[in-house]
Amino acid sequence: MAIGREDATKTGRAMRAPTLADVAASAGVSVSTAGRVLRDQGWPVEESLKERVRAAAIELGYVPNVMARTLRAGAPALVGLVIGNMLDPYYGEIAETVTCYSETTSRMLTMVCNMQRDPRLELDYCRRLWEHRVAGLILAGGGFDQFTYHDDLALLVEKMERSGVIVTTLSPRDLESPAFHTDNVEAGRCAARELISVGHREIGILVGPIRNRVLTQRVAGITAACEEAGLSVHLVETEFGASWVAPAIAQMFEQRPTITAIVAASGVTSINVIRAVTATGRSVPEDISVIGIGGRAIGEWGARMTRVDLGLETCGRAALDYIAARVEGRPTAPAFRLEPTIAGGGSVAPPK
Repeated sequence: MAIGREDATKTGRAMRAPTLADVAASAGVSVSTAGRVLRDQGWPVEESLKERVRAAAIELGYVPNVMARTLRAGAPALVGLVIGNMLDPYYGEIAETVTCYSETTSRMLTMVCNMQRDPRLELDYCRRLWEHRVAGLILAGGGFDQFTYHDDLALLVEKMERSGVIVTTLSPRDLESPAFHTDNVEAGRCAARELISVGHREIGILVGPIRNRVLTQRVAGITAACEEAGLSVHLVETEFGASWVAPAIAQMFEQRPTITAIVAASGVTSINVIRAVTATGRSVPEDISVIGIGGRAIGEWGARMTRVDLGLETCGRAALDYIAARVEGRPTAPAFRLEPTIAGGGSVAPPK
């Protein structure tokens, strides 16, 4: 079931990437002169002509086509997929979904870029994919800083879209591009309600650095559901990576020893939280109930983990279908926010 549908149609947007001939025509020079200026290989060209060509290239959103052959007749359209961290099962599941689906449909060739949770590298990859003349771009960002360089990304995406690149996202990024993702506020509410429904009244939240919309929304949903039930929550914010989970759990129990349940609000945190709880001498779910938020990897890697499923496969396929439809000139389905679901795993039980 999908909720909050929005019309993602881009009206009045150029569907063709500007060519070197377009730049030359706009600058009033020959194609060879424009090429010499933009290749910047030392050819003697008057400075005034250089300025006109460069200004025209910027105005048109032109970038060098280093992968022109991929757009020859009959070749599959190239799609760029920028993921947050290849070692994170959340992103691994997205990459597997998108690449397998593109191979199955035979309509797209997907190039996966690992930004290693560095927003500057995300920008760099977007520029380089643009230069490789991708037909579409999927931003699969999640748990990393999405605030510091947001304006730079928004401006870059706007230029890419003006040049004909079809951009989509798999998380809320405050961009004009269509987003295909689960409702993260509702995912937080769903996790908290699952614990409350079996009787928990002392609930902790373990979360990585809250530097993006995804985690902000999930924590807001958890908190809202608890407050509606007359409960308070204890939040512990940790750094990225498995090594930070155990000390964060120990800190949580030290500060609030009466906690009987924990919501692990992100994928890597979810996978490691059961081990961290048992390391304190407590058992799951007999002493502490745990619920995670993420994809199927949580259930596969985090033994017995009950989780809120984010529908990553559905979202990844929808983003690729949207790009394919735009490339082929077919009607597109609107962007959506999925309603999350609970996937049972045995890590939630009534408190003692």
